[in-house]
Amino acid sequence: MSSRSTPLAVLAVLVIVAAGCLGSPAPGTEPTADGTPTPTSSPTPTSSPTPPSATPTYTPPGTEYASEQPDASHSVTLTNDWNRSVTVRVTVVREATNETVHHETYDLDAGEERVVYDTAEADPDGIERFTITATAVNATESVTIETSKCYGNAYVEITADGELYPYYAIC
Repeated sequence: MSSRSTPLAVLAVLVIVAAGCLGSPAPGTEPTADGTPTPTSSPTPTSSPTPPSATPTYTPPGTEYASEQPDASHSVTLTNDWNRSVTVRVTVVREATNETVHHETYDLDAGEERVVYDTAEADPDGIERFTITATAVNATESVTIETSKCYGNAYVEITADGELYPYYAIC
C-alpha cells in the first residue's frame, strides 16, 4: 500500500500547486485578442509637499522694530541670593558721553533685592548704550544694555553660591 499511496500523494500535491495557476488572470493582466497580456497602468507619481520655509514668516505684533524704538527707562536691580550679607559697588557709564552717571556702594542683606538706578535718570537722547559694572565678593563683572524697546532691565545677582552674576533681559 505504501507504493500506491506515494504516487497519489504526489498527484495531490501537483493538483494543489497547479490550482493557483489555473485560476483567472490577475486584474489588469487579461490577455488581449492576440494573446499578449494587457499592460497594467502604474499610479501617477505626485509631487511631494513643499517643505516649510526655514525663514519664519510671522512676527508677533509689537516686536518688528523693537531694537529701533527708544525706551529710556531700564532699571538696575541688585539681588542677593546668598546666605550672608554682601557689599556691592555699582557703576553705570553712559557710553555716548563716557560719563559716569551712577556710582554707589550698597550693603545687601541675605535674600534682599533692591532697584538702585534707572537709565531714564540720565535723560538719554534716543537709543544709547549704558555699561553697568558691579564689584562684589572679590570679582568685577559688567554688562552693556541699550535704551531701546528690545532691551529689558539689568540685574546684578549674588547667586546662592556667592558668585557675582550680572545679566539683562532682551527681546
